[in-house]
Amino acid sequence: MQTIQIGDRRIGEHHPTYVIAEIGINHNGDEGLAMRLIEAAAEAGADAVKFQKRHLPSLYRQDVLDHPERYEQHFQYIIPLLKEVELPEELFPRLMARCRELGLEFLCTPFDPVSAAFLAELGVNAFKIASADLSNLDLLDRVAAYGRPMLLSTGMSHWQEIEQAVAVVQRRGVPFALLHCRSVYPVWPRDVNLKMISRLQRFGCPVGYSGHELGIVIPLAAASMGAAIVEKHLTLDRDMRGPDHKVSLLPFEFKRMVRDIRVADQAVGKSKRFLLRGEIINRELFAKSLVAACDLSPGTVIRREHVLVRGPGKGLAPNRLDELLGTRLRRFVRRHDYFVEEDVTDAEVPFLPHKELAGEWGLIARFADAAAFLAHKPRVIEFHLAERDFGLDHGLDQQRYPCALVVHAPEYMGDHLNDLASSREELRRRSVDQAIRAARLALDELAFRFSGRPKLIVHPGAMSLNTKLDHDLLLANLARSLDELRLAIGDAIELLFENLPPYPWYFGGQWKGNAFMAADEIDAFCRRHGIGLCFDLSHAALYCNAKEADLVDFVTTVLPHTRHVHFADAYGLDGEGVQIGEGDIDFSRIMPLFAGYRHSWVPEIWRGHLDGGRGFLLALERLAGLGMGKKGLDRTVGSADRIN
Repeated sequence: MQTIQIGDRRIGEHHPTYVIAEIGINHNGDEGLAMRLIEAAAEAGADAVKFQKRHLPSLYRQDVLDHPERYEQHFQYIIPLLKEVELPEELFPRLMARCRELGLEFLCTPFDPVSAAFLAELGVNAFKIASADLSNLDLLDRVAAYGRPMLLSTGMSHWQEIEQAVAVVQRRGVPFALLHCRSVYPVWPRDVNLKMISRLQRFGCPVGYSGHELGIVIPLAAASMGAAIVEKHLTLDRDMRGPDHKVSLLPFEFKRMVRDIRVADQAVGKSKRFLLRGEIINRELFAKSLVAACDLSPGTVIRREHVLVRGPGKGLAPNRLDELLGTRLRRFVRRHDYFVEEDVTDAEVPFLPHKELAGEWGLIARFADAAAFLAHKPRVIEFHLAERDFGLDHGLDQQRYPCALVVHAPEYMGDHLNDLASSREELRRRSVDQAIRAARLALDELAFRFSGRPKLIVHPGAMSLNTKLDHDLLLANLARSLDELRLAIGDAIELLFENLPPYPWYFGGQWKGNAFMAADEIDAFCRRHGIGLCFDLSHAALYCNAKEADLVDFVTTVLPHTRHVHFADAYGLDGEGVQIGEGDIDFSRIMPLFAGYRHSWVPEIWRGHLDGGRGFLLALERLAGLGMGKKGLDRTVGSADRIN
């Protein structure tokens, strides 16, 4: 499916629904009313407003214009009204300027070649063609000649006429979208026929819906059925004189429609199947695994009596039973141990030689698997602590490891999130104390085993479930916590704050971020307070997805402050920690930005530590091919001065 671009907005599949507030002639020829409608559209969250432009002598015979009373009732009504409401041409530049001030796209429908030429000279970024003109092939060709995107409304048209119109525009090579429409005012739900959206998609262009029904249910249904554009009339008063006011939405209704369309956009998602973090947690907790019914020695051929199905879902899933039966074990398996991937395939856990990776690459470990991960000879090891790790035996021997140490402070404190930005003083102080405990563990129990100055990563916090928090107060609290941390731990450990996602998953529910997510904000905070950043690529991508921001700009802005990187892919608004290459991130655009990056980095794939770190090691292999290998990163170290 192709996309089109109008101004700075990309329109089509996998992009947010483009919402047009159709002002049409609802301004009633009054500049003040037109301006108020533009402002109402911006307040409601529309992406664009649309007006109409007519040169009446080019549209109607002179006798119709001079003597409409000689014609049928609808001519007697509409011709005087069109004369009355047609806006002076000198007003259009002011309307466009006001739209741009408010971040709206100014669109307009030309009903004749004279109006099209006027709008082209005005500088509109796209044209809308009314339903009545879809069969006006001469007008279509003239408008298409301007080379700007076209939105073609298909109301009152036969399928053959739609095909002819598309052929005219395609011959000109102009980007276009089709809008399903029923050109009656109002149209009843039984007559809307939204299944035409999928039929129109056969042309390979974005398809939208232009609605003349009452209410907002039909536009929401259209958005959920794949409409890339939704156009709906807007009025300030449905009792005003004019043909469109009665089927128009009031500002509060339009705002509600936009809000619900944005929810529908999120719910529609993409056809790609993926598991949510909560689903993965529940799958592990409630699903079952294949486990050994008894102790099994290497060389044993697995038979049905050797296998039980038990929870939790940490090993091979029960639907892999047929694959497991008949295989010969290459390892000793104790009773109730999980059968794992290596038991059904010839492939062993990947082992990526350290010489293939560039820079200060590393792995994330828990105390229980640290020894196995250190065997891969990483240059960095990151311990991601849980609250209960304090006081545990870390299991490391007394030898010195030739790699750097990174410690990630716990995210939880009992039933609360670690929150250095909290306005609840008791919670903020507890969060500071827990970060200090993590620093002390790193310095007193771990650092002497590793090389260099250790790093401590702490989440800033600023999360809430249902409440929007005071942004400025959060940052002030975070700065105060930073001062207290520095006073307590000194400079023996390098303190880093991590950028946060917009909708993280904590305690089995989805939270909302309120600070330390936007690139400009992070840049300003780091500059003001001299704090380094643990840059989480997945978190940044989710934020950019939520705010329709450019991830390249985000990375470029924060990279000068970055002293440690978590690499992972991301999906949608809350799919964090996805395996490299399996999410939304375009790594071909992102990885060149890290050319010459000199500091530490690790893959942070959710559940990547399972099966001997298979997820982490696969990520390393893919990252090596994307520029973090010897032939990529090390070759461009000379460019590091612009980053460091």
